[in-house]
Order: sequence, then structure tokens, then C-alpha cells
Amino acid sequence: MVLAADITYRREPLQPLLFSSLQGTHGRLEHSWGHDSHRFGPGDVLLISQPDAPCVGRVTDARFRTVGLATEQLAMAAAASGLPAGPLRFTDSKAVSPQMARYWKRTVAFALAEVAAGPEAVAQPLVLSGITRLLATAALAVFPHTLNHHSDPAASASRDATPSTVRRAVAFIESHPDADIGLSEIAAAAHVSPRALQHAFRRHMDVTPTGYLRRVRLAHAHQDLVDATPGSGATVTAIAARWGFAHPSRFAATYRTAYGRTPQQTLRAP
Repeated sequence: MVLAADITYRREPLQPLLFSSLQGTHGRLEHSWGHDSHRFGPGDVLLISQPDAPCVGRVTDARFRTVGLATEQLAMAAAASGLPAGPLRFTDSKAVSPQMARYWKRTVAFALAEVAAGPEAVAQPLVLSGITRLLATAALAVFPHTLNHHSDPAASASRDATPSTVRRAVAFIESHPDADIGLSEIAAAAHVSPRALQHAFRRHMDVTPTGYLRRVRLAHAHQDLVDATPGSGATVTAIAARWGFAHPSRFAATYRTAYGRTPQQTLRAP
């Protein structure tokens, strides 16, 4: 989005929440939201609004890269990150630090690269949900909010990190490989907190829960490549996207590491 003029704006409380970064080498933004008021320049990132408070501002010849995230998407990311249930409200429009501002810009750039690398893949539910989870998790890390001061007790997480927890989680993952699931859904199925689930997998599996989910989905993609018949129109890109792998070259590298051949070789094998 480019605003090549001096513009004053007011945004009423609406969904989605808008997270922006100022692009280029010039342009300015004065932004006020409740008692929070800041000036932003090139390279800065900001949260423009949230659902329960209007904001006002003044833009001078600025270019923006903006991401919209719904409250529900952020709440799911909070649960997956091990944050407690409760009202989520951002408390400042500025990033918590310059380092985290740079992290936000890198994350958005990565998401855009995923889309550009396989635009047809973004239509696949697993790919779209993966990109959304990535951005929502980054937003929670970059901008201060009301859940920052809470955490699951470490002792409880360690107590629940048992082999039975892993067995329940593995059974859920392997029976729902094509579902839109992530850490919070797997933890709920295993009847533990997300932090406890991560402890359990690290202790007993030497892999993260989402890493195991990717491994299972890779195996399904491999089987689809093996089962594809000549003339069926099946492609590596389409099969990869179906199982949540948006970037063809990264999928090919991961596949080759796991199976010792390229996915194209498997697809073409008699």
C-alpha cells in the first residue's frame, strides 16, 4: 500500500488487526491509539489497530506492507505458544524492541516468499493455515500484550511430559494428518498443555510435536508420489501443497534427505 500524500485517518474498532511496516527510505506516520502515541519512520513496524479501540493518525508520503490477522487467529497462536487462556489485548502499537521489529519484517518477507514460490499452493488449507500460524505467532512475540506476564508453570509441564502423553499425541497426529491442526490442537488431544507436550516430545522423541507432524505429512506426500499413475496429471507441486509444503525447492530438499531421491524421480518411477 502506498500513500503518496499527506493524509489524516481514523479507523474505528474493526477486524482484522492490522500490522504494518514502513517501506522505503522516506515517509512518516504519526499514530495515536488511546493514550499511546508514537511517530514512525522508514523501517519501523507498528500495530495500527485492535478491535476495541479507535485510532487516529497522519501519514506523509509513506509506503506500507500490511498484514491483517483476526482475533481468533491470534488466540489460537497464543494457545499454541503455551500462553494461558484469557482476554488478549495488545498494549502498545510499537514493537517490544528493534530486534523484534526486524524479526517481524523477516517473518513477513518469508511468508511473501512462500506465496510467490507457489501461488497455487496457498489455496491449499494446510499451506494457508501454516502461513497464518507463523504470522500470528510472530505478532504475539513482537508486540506487547496482556498475556506476556503469564506462563504455564514449568513444574506442571515437566510432570506431564510422560510417554503416555507422547502416545496420545502421536495417535492423534497419525489419524488426522490432513487436518488443520497445530500444537494447541495436538496438546488438547493429549490432555496436556502445549508446553508439557513440547517437553514430552523433546524428552522421548527428540523432535518437536510440529516436527513430527511434518514428518508424518511428508510420508503421506511420498505415498501419493508412489501411487500416482502416468497420465493422471499429478505433479510434485500439487502433492506437496496438499500436505502443507508450500515451497517446492524446500520440499524437494527435505524429501531427498528423507528418501534419498528427488520427488520427481519417485513420481516418474515405473
